Amino acid sequence: MGMRVAVLLLLVSVSLTEAAGCIPTTSPRCYKNSTNQEEDFICEWDKRSPEENQTHTLYIWDSEKKSFIMCANSGTQSKRYIPLEELIIRRKMDIWVQTQVGNLTCNSSKISVILECLVKYSKPQITSMKRTTDVLTLKLDKPKDNKGVIYEIRWRERGFTWQNTTFETEDSTSKDSYKLHLKKQTIYQIQLRRQAKLQPHLCTDSLNALWSDWSPVVDVPLEIHLPLVRWEEKKWTNGTRHINLSWDEPPAEESVGGVEYRLKVTVWPCEKPKRKENVTLNRTYETSITYSEARISFIATNKVGSSDQQEIIIPAVKHLSNCDKPSNITKASQTCLEWYKLENGENRTSAVNSSFAERSFKDIEKGVEKFVRHYYFLHTMRKKRLQTVDMCPFYSEQGAPLKGPGNVHSSNVTPESAVVNWLSIPVAEQRGFLLHYLIWISGQGITTLHNVQANETSFPIKNLHPGVSYTVSIAGETIAGLSWQDQIILSVCVVALMCTILCSVAVRRFRSKLMPEVPSPVIDTAEFIRTQDQDLSQRTEEVHEFVLLLRQDLSKPSENETPEQSTLLKGFGLVVFEEEDEEDEEGEVTDLSSMKSCCYPNPSYRGQTLQLPDPFHTTDSALKDNDTESTYRNGLFFESRILGE
Repeated sequence: MGMRVAVLLLLVSVSLTEAAGCIPTTSPRCYKNSTNQEEDFICEWDKRSPEENQTHTLYIWDSEKKSFIMCANSGTQSKRYIPLEELIIRRKMDIWVQTQVGNLTCNSSKISVILECLVKYSKPQITSMKRTTDVLTLKLDKPKDNKGVIYEIRWRERGFTWQNTTFETEDSTSKDSYKLHLKKQTIYQIQLRRQAKLQPHLCTDSLNALWSDWSPVVDVPLEIHLPLVRWEEKKWTNGTRHINLSWDEPPAEESVGGVEYRLKVTVWPCEKPKRKENVTLNRTYETSITYSEARISFIATNKVGSSDQQEIIIPAVKHLSNCDKPSNITKASQTCLEWYKLENGENRTSAVNSSFAERSFKDIEKGVEKFVRHYYFLHTMRKKRLQTVDMCPFYSEQGAPLKGPGNVHSSNVTPESAVVNWLSIPVAEQRGFLLHYLIWISGQGITTLHNVQANETSFPIKNLHPGVSYTVSIAGETIAGLSWQDQIILSVCVVALMCTILCSVAVRRFRSKLMPEVPSPVIDTAEFIRTQDQDLSQRTEEVHEFVLLLRQDLSKPSENETPEQSTLLKGFGLVVFEEEDEEDEEGEVTDLSSMKSCCYPNPSYRGQTLQLPDPFHTTDSALKDNDTESTYRNGLFFESRILGE
């Protein structure tokens, strides 16, 4: 009966005070932010009157002992922090707020609660989202007490109603997570809130369970894909290249909620790679790099994850073919030396060396492979700007090229000129810096030498004479010598020439003593020229004296050879000379240009296959390689030479 009277008097008092100008606040909301036993409490309420001079007093009444636990004045503030030591948290308390305006007072509605059960967590934060087709994986921040909580999540398609469900997590120090199944190719919005798991034996009243505030509405786009990235060099300035990157905008379904782009640029090759990360919302980016190779990683990120990473490789500027290397490198804390081996003599390898420029260049040369081209860059940093102050190829030691130019051939051949073409010696086989190409041209007993720049791959030959065969030899030369293949060719030509001269002198002396003199032919080259309409079917020829030159493939015996002749010819090169007084005008001239020798006879001489006569005998069956034996029989002079295998 007494309680009913008290309540009735309170209602009458509230009605009278509201009529007089005092409007009470809402019921207080008291809680702590975690389940920790040492956590202090906070009580807050909402003002319902715009009156500026109103003050508030918080009352806490112990229902069991019928006494006030606290009477705290908060002034004009609408919240009050309550130290834990001033409270009894495991018994039910009555709490209300009294508002005073002038001489008038009014009380809010009171709440009866157990403070230990009043826990209100902060609103959850989505730390990351990852969407793959129809599954959305959420990562959520953990409450500061690392306790398991109850979550409520709601989601909807844009413009549709909310759907919701709850899930629980366990006590853990790791972040909370949840997987939500969504429709494919559909944009969603989501929100979450959470509440503490209360002690069931103490907190049985559902009014004690406080939900946190809802998290902000978050748009859920589709998973993002890597856009097309382009780059271009804008300009070069004092050892620095200015690079401009641009990329396409992702589709609208992937861009919902915004997209940011992360770029990491390798800026210093010495020691550990230092990469500066840049984040931009734009679709262009400008940076400065040195003359050496640069690498830029690119990632596009939206609300549900990141694209695959793309590494953009900006190659070094074109390697120089030659230059003057420095003898020493100045010491500096902001100076970096970078060097590497050139794969195939031209391309950068994956193994790159770098160090601060604390040594002389000779120290670096000692540690690299001989006869192999390397390349170095010298970088400096001035006022946070990277520059390349020097770059150059180098060898620790140079050698002669491994071989000569390849695919040597002629083109644009006319009666008086031709062009000799070749493929340059690969850098890996140069084994040093190629100084030039040397070209020998031999014809009519005259040899000329020409010097051609190392970057040339053709050479015009002029003032040629019709009907004359020419021999062209090409060699590349470094500071260490000529290419090996061409040296062999030249050496063979010199040896063949010397052998020819010596053999000719010896034969003449032998012939003058034991054999009748063979007269020299007097034949005009023009007599061997045949017109195309000349009829050869009725041709008859009487030959009195003639000169024959044998150039037969000794590896293939003639069909008309006897076994004895075939056996002898396999080991001999045979040259036959005989005098002739005249040549029939209808006689043919055989082209001698195919002969593999640097010394050629008069082009008027015929090249014919000569059969060995039956009475022919060798005087020594044990001839050695390159030995020569001469035999004169029936007015013919035979010169035989053993060919080394």
